[in-house]
Amino acid sequence: MPKPLRPELRWLFRTIRPQLHRHVASFFCLTLASFAALITPLSIRWLIDSILPSHSFHLLVVAIVFIFASYEGRAIFNALGGYLTFQASQRAALNLRMSLLRHLDSLSPDYYDRTPVGEMLYPFSGPIDAISYFGSDLLPSILRAIVATGMTISAMTVLSPPLTLAIAPIVPVFLIIRHHYRRRITREADVVQSDQAKFSGFLQEHLSALTQLQLLLEIDAQEETAHRLLIKSLHSQSRLCRTGVSFSALSNFVIVAGIVVILTCGSVMVFKDKLTIGTLVAFYSLLVQLFDPLSMAMEMYSRAQRTFSCIRQIQTVFEITAAVKEHVHSRPLASDLPLDFAFKDVSFAYHHRRDVIRIQRLAILQGERVAVVGPNGAGKSTLGKLLARLYDVELGAIFIGGSDIRVVALTSLRSSVCYLPTQPVLFHRSVADNLRIGKPESTCDELEQVLCTVGLTKYLNSHSGSLQEYVEPGGSNLSSGERQRIAIARALLLRPRVLILDETTSSLDPTSEQAILQMIDQTLPDSTLIVVSHRVHSITWMKRILLMQNGQIVGDGNHSALCATNRSYARFLASSMSVR
Repeated sequence: MPKPLRPELRWLFRTIRPQLHRHVASFFCLTLASFAALITPLSIRWLIDSILPSHSFHLLVVAIVFIFASYEGRAIFNALGGYLTFQASQRAALNLRMSLLRHLDSLSPDYYDRTPVGEMLYPFSGPIDAISYFGSDLLPSILRAIVATGMTISAMTVLSPPLTLAIAPIVPVFLIIRHHYRRRITREADVVQSDQAKFSGFLQEHLSALTQLQLLLEIDAQEETAHRLLIKSLHSQSRLCRTGVSFSALSNFVIVAGIVVILTCGSVMVFKDKLTIGTLVAFYSLLVQLFDPLSMAMEMYSRAQRTFSCIRQIQTVFEITAAVKEHVHSRPLASDLPLDFAFKDVSFAYHHRRDVIRIQRLAILQGERVAVVGPNGAGKSTLGKLLARLYDVELGAIFIGGSDIRVVALTSLRSSVCYLPTQPVLFHRSVADNLRIGKPESTCDELEQVLCTVGLTKYLNSHSGSLQEYVEPGGSNLSSGERQRIAIARALLLRPRVLILDETTSSLDPTSEQAILQMIDQTLPDSTLIVVSHRVHSITWMKRILLMQNGQIVGDGNHSALCATNRSYARFLASSMSVR
């Protein structure tokens, strides 16, 4: 029974299959190049055995033309085959990067919460570049070696079967050596990839927090960590290199031994007139031509193993599944029904730790203004994320519009329920382009209207370029409050049926915070507004306040009623006022 193709090669074949026609054309060119390479030693044999003894000038010219055509043909066909393979591999790398990006885009927040950005970025560069190199350089080299080896052995067999038989033991020796080193090289290649990914993750975290590290006088400690990670990566690469050198030394010993055997046996056969000098020279040329790819076997094998390690790393990413999945029978939210929320026996915890949320019953009706308050760690933000289905509950169910939120189509849910985090993301684009994300058809008048709603008219009038001014990476040219205002304005453009603000106004002063919330109340009169906050003084005007402690709702009512009847709310109010 034939040995099954290793999984990495099957995956690689599926990846390059759309470019298979280019690889086939490249393989045809490489085959022609290998065929052209055989012309040189055969022409030399003809030259030594027939042309030179007969002093035939015309045949000498023909032989020289053949040799010239052999070298030029080999160079041209190799170049053309390499170009075709390069084009195929680059297109495959493009498709692979887009597939990887689409897969990461489909994953749930729990993956982003536990995975450093550097580790997510690393497969896009190192591993995919290695796979691309495998397709553009290493794969042609392997194919060239296979084709050249087959043709060369065939030509050697025709020239002298006894000498060909004499070098036959080289093949099993190579197989034995390869088998001995295969697992070791695979294991060490995986370690190299892992160490490089860890350093990439550290570097991304380090550079993104460089200013804070300088202020904390932590640069020296960080550099020591970087040095330790780099040393570890260096050691793993050195181990892999030493293994390669060891295999190469054994391989070269076998090759040199084969050359010595052939020269000795061939010379004896010439002495006994069983072989011509031209045939011996041609056979030696073919032997050298055979050993060239064999001598590169270790380097190609080692690189192939590193490529397989990269493939396994990318496969690992593709095997990650989203925790929040589209239901097989998902359906959109009905546009004519109110989007009421209902919690029933809900329990949730992050990464299977202790419960963060435990809510038996809770209802939020369409159009309500609800504030969620409580001390740090009470579960306020988690509640908002569950309402937006950034996470799925472990037990119980959350209903929206009468349907279990897990069976609602995600696109329909996202277009109806807008969740804004504490630190909203702005992109390196103009203010107008940032505002139009999600609604690109918005007019300039609409942009100015929402900016006026969030109190940014003065800011825009005081800056040259107005809406076309660029936001620097990370919004570094804006204050925290300005970033939050722009994000709120962007959400208002969408006019969502449910707007959840998770401490999104925390960078504003109390007066501005309350003013913006009341403007949102007027701008979206029919929408549900849920405000997660730890500052009670800004939301006392809201008709409903939920007080959370230890993942449970311990108070539900308006500010006056809670002050009068709920001791927990009174204590929280007192503590928040003292902090203020």
